[in-house]
This record gives sequence, structure tokens and C-alpha cells, in this order.
Amino acid sequence: METEDERFNKLRKACWDKSFQCFALGYIFDKKAQRYGFFVNMLKVFGIIVPSAIGATVLGYGLEAEILKYMIVIAIPLTIAQLIFSVIAVTSKWDDKLAYSYEASQDLNLMYDDFKKLGSLPPDNYQELNEKYELLNTRYKARAQQNSKQNIKEWEQRMGMRFALRETQKKCVGCNEIPVSMESTDCNVCGKFNSSIYYKMFKP
Repeated sequence: METEDERFNKLRKACWDKSFQCFALGYIFDKKAQRYGFFVNMLKVFGIIVPSAIGATVLGYGLEAEILKYMIVIAIPLTIAQLIFSVIAVTSKWDDKLAYSYEASQDLNLMYDDFKKLGSLPPDNYQELNEKYELLNTRYKARAQQNSKQNIKEWEQRMGMRFALRETQKKCVGCNEIPVSMESTDCNVCGKFNSSIYYKMFKP
């Protein structure tokens, strides 16, 4: 039979564990927001640059200018590529994913702070600690349910794990080392994420 002190310490540990998980997930969604933001902004940039460049050429050199022909030759494949990526963006809902990633990152960082404070500065008695933990844990479960629809990849989980281990100075259960950088390793717990094209494009 557990004593109240044992239950109290067990609940404090649960707070620290949840703060760690929130920290790792917050980083994952922060990187997701960075990726989707980059793609969405690039679509907007090319959507403005290509027609603007053609219009400026016509205004500056006239409809019969030789340079206009070259500009059109360049603009056609760019416009086709933009159209293809625009269709992908709409069907994949990049705007929605970008908005959710920002929201999730902020919410998870707030929960990280709340769980951390509850673990480091808990109330004096178990009952009050349990009540506050349950309130926070309800928020965490609701967020976790929403996150499950966001297709978090295994390599993203390993990258988030490495970031959280590095920031909290904890040893990885896989390689038994405290990460000192975000360089990927061969560890099955906190490594093996450098093969992703997204990691190469948005390296931490």
C-alpha cells in the first residue's frame, strides 16, 4: 500500500514527465510551422513575382520587345510548377496545417511551463496537487487527441526527443548519452532523423 508521500512524489514525477513530453512536442510543431510557413510563403512569392515580372517587362520594353519572349519562356514552366504546388497546397490543406502547428506549439509550450511549475513548486498536500495535475492532464489529453490527426512521423518524434533531452540535460535510454547538439546519430531513440528531406532543408 502506497503512503501519501509516495503518491505525492509519484505525481510530481508525472508532472516532470509530462513537461518533458510537452517540450518535445512543442519543438516538433514549431518545426512543422517553420516548414509549412516556408512553403506557403514561397507560393505567395512566386504568385506575385512571375506576373509582376511580365507586367514590368511589358511596361518597360513594350509588347514587341525581344526580352519579353525570353521572360515568357521562363515564366511558363514557373507558372505550371506554381499551379501544381498550389493544387497540392489546397488539397493537403497547408494553410490549415500551418495554423494548427502555430497553435499547438504555443499551447504545448504553455503546458510545459505549467507542468514544470507544478512539479518544481507543488502544493503542500497530495489532494491539491492531484486536482491541479488532473486539470492540466485533461488539457494535455485533449491536445494529444488533436495531435494524433496531424501525422507526426517517427523521425520527428526522435528529433523532438533529442531536443528535449539536450535542453533538459537528460540521458537517452537508447544510447545512454546526453545529447550536446541536434546532429543526428544512429540511436533508435534520439537519432536517425537526418535522412528526411525536411531535416536537410530546415536543419536545426
